[in-house]
Amino acid sequence: MTQSVTGVQRFAIEVSKRLKRMGVPLIFVSPEDIKNPGVAKELEVKIIGPFRGHLWEQVTLQLYTKLKGGTLVSFCNTAPLFIKDQIVTVHDLSFLRHPDWFSKRFSIVYSFLVPRIIKRAKRVLTVSEFSKKEIVDLIKVEESKIEVVYNGITGFTIQDEPLDSTEYGHLLKEAYILTVSSHHPRKNFKNLIKAFSLMENPSLKLYVIGDFNKNYSNVDIPNTWLKNVVFLENIGDQDLVRFYQNAKLFVYPSFYEGFGIPIIEAISMETMCAVSDIPVFTELFENSVHYFDPTSKESIANSIQYALSNPKSISELQEVRETILKKFSWDKSAKKVMEQFN
Repeated sequence: MTQSVTGVQRFAIEVSKRLKRMGVPLIFVSPEDIKNPGVAKELEVKIIGPFRGHLWEQVTLQLYTKLKGGTLVSFCNTAPLFIKDQIVTVHDLSFLRHPDWFSKRFSIVYSFLVPRIIKRAKRVLTVSEFSKKEIVDLIKVEESKIEVVYNGITGFTIQDEPLDSTEYGHLLKEAYILTVSSHHPRKNFKNLIKAFSLMENPSLKLYVIGDFNKNYSNVDIPNTWLKNVVFLENIGDQDLVRFYQNAKLFVYPSFYEGFGIPIIEAISMETMCAVSDIPVFTELFENSVHYFDPTSKESIANSIQYALSNPKSISELQEVRETILKKFSWDKSAKKVMEQFN
């Protein structure tokens, strides 16, 4: 409720909405600095204080839970350290695998908290078989304690109004490829932008949609690579849909992920995708997307060029969309979470 919506927050919001609609007896609580008032209203969020951030979580939430009793459910990687009767969600362990991608403070806090929370909690949720294996291997917990709950596809509505009527109409009329994610080093923007610069296609633009975060290490990108690259922040869902559906290609060059929600969002808009050839993506998307080596600028550029030169037909894109819609559903995910309460 107090953070910008990226993949982790999207999981929390969408699963919470469905659990509430299913009549599960839950109380949703938050610090006072809410950024998503519409969602907070729908969930009837109760603001409890004092404090914010991790201090709120480790002191206020911990005391409130002990006072109220019941099971605590946490969806966004961290949770109170000293509560055993809780279900925690750990989306990935990138802070352990690659601490250099994060600020020193963030890496220290998460590396201390998350392994201890995982070991103490009665159940652990994660978003892919890949992440489950990471937790088993790195934290040394039993597989039986961990349940895989996939992300779903948010119910975006395809936008049909003329582009001239939208705030970003002038951008949407351009020929562009798209990537969507926070500006995290693992998202591999540097290699993507370098690959894009190698293509030397003056009629094509690259749009990078995502917010900056002080917890991530900075990635310096030379200005000479930024020709025809457009950075966009604070894009709402309706506008995001338009960017997906008008893109020539969606590209996701991450080095490491627990899942990859923007990929299924793009597929749901019948947009072709080219993504990193990493284990989690091959697990989730099989032959529905084009793959490239994220460490090779040439491989990224070649994959983009191949996809643009060999576009899928409308019927092929619709078939891919239907396959993905059947596989990933927030309703299925919420039901799986509810099963963990027993």
